[in-house]
Amino acid sequence: MKLRTKIMLLIISVILVILVLNRYPVSMSLRQSITERTGSALMDIAYQASVSPNVIEGLSAQRPQLLKAAAEQVERCENCSGIAIFDEKGTLRYCSETMPNAEALRAQITENKAQKNYRTTVNDAGTEILCAYCPIYGRDGNRLGGVLTQFSGVQAGINLEKAQRDLDAMTILVMIIALLIAWNVTENIKEVMFNLEPVEIAQLLTERNALIDSVRDGILSVDGDGTIDHINRTAIRLLRHSYKTEQTEQLRFEDIFPRLSLTETMQNDRPVYDFRCDIGSDSFYVNFIPICIKKPDHTSLLVTFRPTKELIRFAEDITGVKSYIEALRAQMHEFNNKLQVVSGLIRSGQYEELNEYIDALAHLKNQEILQINRTIKDPIIAAFISSKFDRAAEEKVDLVLTDQSCLRVNLPQDLVQDLVVIIGNLLENAFSAVQNCAMQTVTLELSEHGGEIIVSVWDSGIEIPEALLDNLFDYGVTTKESGSGIGLYLVREACTRNGGYITVVSDRQDGTEFVAHISYRAEQEENEHVSSTDCGR
Repeated sequence: MKLRTKIMLLIISVILVILVLNRYPVSMSLRQSITERTGSALMDIAYQASVSPNVIEGLSAQRPQLLKAAAEQVERCENCSGIAIFDEKGTLRYCSETMPNAEALRAQITENKAQKNYRTTVNDAGTEILCAYCPIYGRDGNRLGGVLTQFSGVQAGINLEKAQRDLDAMTILVMIIALLIAWNVTENIKEVMFNLEPVEIAQLLTERNALIDSVRDGILSVDGDGTIDHINRTAIRLLRHSYKTEQTEQLRFEDIFPRLSLTETMQNDRPVYDFRCDIGSDSFYVNFIPICIKKPDHTSLLVTFRPTKELIRFAEDITGVKSYIEALRAQMHEFNNKLQVVSGLIRSGQYEELNEYIDALAHLKNQEILQINRTIKDPIIAAFISSKFDRAAEEKVDLVLTDQSCLRVNLPQDLVQDLVVIIGNLLENAFSAVQNCAMQTVTLELSEHGGEIIVSVWDSGIEIPEALLDNLFDYGVTTKESGSGIGLYLVREACTRNGGYITVVSDRQDGTEFVAHISYRAEQEENEHVSSTDCGR
């Protein structure tokens, strides 16, 4: 059932209960209240008539016209339906037309009660009549008679029914007003709750909490005062590791990001993505997403962060896998082309040309393998560079491994992985740079000098714009239309991680050259003295 329907039914139920109470307990209380008020007014009328000079003079001087004038004045009162005036002997001196049984009514009032002001309710033919009696005294203090006033039960019932109708009408009017207000309130509530029902909100909140706790990123929800409203499990784990403490729930925004202004971050119209900063003792990539709700006015900040080392590892894994896939695809494509040539020569019976073609292929491939194995001693890097020759052949690029190249054997495993990232990204960028150029040449040189590995990649492609050279290695910067800007960033990170650096020189005439310098320490000391002449044999 919808929220609006529930509220409407609740209001209608409450109003119906009020109507039932109006009809019974409230009606009885109202009847008693009207009776008390009418009786008090009737008693006042009777008393005023008993002290009226006309009534006293009319009884003492036996002047009926004075009694009639005083009685007619009383009859015009709203709370009196009839009046009767008696002398001291009980003889009726005046009686209203609406009181034909005035003597019978007086007889129901006992003699002892008639000696003073008295008000009561008597039955007359099954109808309750409200009566008030006051004795009349002359100027000398002697009793001259009495005044009897009445208010008929019919008139009292009419007044009671009128009051009951007014009360019911007011109750129904209140119900209508309450329904209109409830309709407007529920409309505003649904607008604030994005037209979601409470059950849907509860389900969405539960799913959101489960989703937030399941992601690998740390997530914080910060209010306008800097208090962290929500923190997921990953954020707790990362903060505990960074601050070396278990009391992470007490941290505020300024404690985690002391160099950032919360006000400026929340007032920023656009989210900030991939902002690199230090949290505690670790480095993170952080996203700041301001959240603004206009109805009601509320602002907060969503913060997501992930360790820099983890992102770099993922990017390197993706880059390495992509390089391996492209190398396999290049080899398969090159193999299919050569296989088609061999098939064509066999079908045409040109066996001498087939032998020459196979010998040439084998010789060329052997030459490449011999050159790579002679200059590159590490088997993983040698195999990787061999795949890049196939990749270059597919892209119709002349890849040259210089004769000055010499790379020792038994390098640390971490260094080998970083070299794969550096060589792979620099060669792929070079292959892309020489496309649509008259000369499509890329040279690769790997050398060792004094505990330092130097990787040099030169291409004959177009120059890099000077405006991009200063921040070419920043995250997201790329010269390609569909590039991600991650490759060169990973190259710089790999160099920095190994105590090295990378430089770039780009010229329209001389092409572009990237030179990466990496410090290293061999795993086996007996290979310390491998010379460049050994690599060249």
